[in-house]
Amino acid sequence: MSISSAPRTPSEPVPAPSQLLEIASSAATLAADYIRSLDRDHLAREYKTSSHDIVTVHDRASEDIIVSELRRLLPTCRIVGEEGGERPVEHAPAEAPVVTFYVDPIDGTSNFAAGLPLFCISIGVAVDDELVAGVIDLPILGTVFSAADGPALLDGVPIQPRSTRPAADALVLSGFPGHRVTEELPELAAQANVRMALDVSAVRHLGSAAIELAYVAAGWADATALGTINSWDIAAGFHILRRAGGSVRTWPGTGDAARPDHLQPAYVACTGPERIDVLDELMQQVQVARLAAR
Repeated sequence: MSISSAPRTPSEPVPAPSQLLEIASSAATLAADYIRSLDRDHLAREYKTSSHDIVTVHDRASEDIIVSELRRLLPTCRIVGEEGGERPVEHAPAEAPVVTFYVDPIDGTSNFAAGLPLFCISIGVAVDDELVAGVIDLPILGTVFSAADGPALLDGVPIQPRSTRPAADALVLSGFPGHRVTEELPELAAQANVRMALDVSAVRHLGSAAIELAYVAAGWADATALGTINSWDIAAGFHILRRAGGSVRTWPGTGDAARPDHLQPAYVACTGPERIDVLDELMQQVQVARLAAR
């Protein structure tokens, strides 16, 4: 089904998950086209909170393109973006279900600014806090992961589920514990580095949570994990991975454990239903330490 060029009115019902995916994919494609048009050899960067947290003018421009297209196609939607924050629902009846798009306009900005092709546009879609669709578009690599209420797709082809390998044979894509957990819990972070080095076959950090989730969903790696994350980084990836047969476990830190998984700050995701115990155990240790320090 193609997307109508006319915007939807507030009185229309919430689109089906497949239609919401089409809306998100349309916005991601426009942003990908913009990014592919850039001269990536001469990119200026700015810093948000530290040298680990950078942004470029193109992150903001990409988000503006995405927001404009989402609002054109679904004017009543809520948008939560990395650069622009929350843009509330507009012109919708109070009792209507809320459609939220979680937007990361360039996930992997450090890679993007350095000239590496490992970055993506990530858009997850939730209806009343339940994830129903997601798209992860790698504009330079020409790869698109997506899912609605059917199977997860890689460039339009269904992803075949597979089992998670045991830890000793597992490839883990992760920056865990990373600089944030290391600053917060330095001793535990040091122990985690040792255990991961010894207990799993290999660990690789790609610099993009969304890409790591997508690659695990595709079965190209066995697991990914992070101890501090935001909803726009993981909403699309969580949905795609689950539709591909994977499993996600999250931890609330000092927040509300009843919140949906994509609003929790820590997670371990595996390519199949089988879990990698060492990763779950390490994240549980982070959880206990956070509660003890509260």
